Amino acid sequence: PTGATPYLSPTGKPVEAGTRGFWMDYPNINKLCEELGLDEDDVFTPFTNSSFYSPDGLEATAPVFSKTKLTDLIPKTFPIPEALLDAVNDAVVPQLPSPLGQVVATFPLFERIPLA
Repeated sequence: PTGATPYLSPTGKPVEAGTRGFWMDYPNINKLCEELGLDEDDVFTPFTNSSFYSPDGLEATAPVFSKTKLTDLIPKTFPIPEALLDAVNDAVVPQLPSPLGQVVATFPLFERIPLA
């Protein structure tokens, strides 16, 4: 599971790097729940962000795009007038064409981006 060059844990065990989980619009899972008469709200928890780590620590956080709010994209240290903040507080990021929407929604969630 680790490829030609094994990725090993500190104790020497092979580690399979990868992303695990469910994403929205998984038609086969939705159909299975429907066929089994399961209410998806009773079976699954709400979607949450995914975090990606390297040996240096947290690298990036992937948002749940449909839940990302405009205020999530504004750095906490950026001064914003209170009236403007109140106006956009619950506004969800508009759906933008890919990859523009992905860049807008994820850029502030990267911890270390080498710009040089």
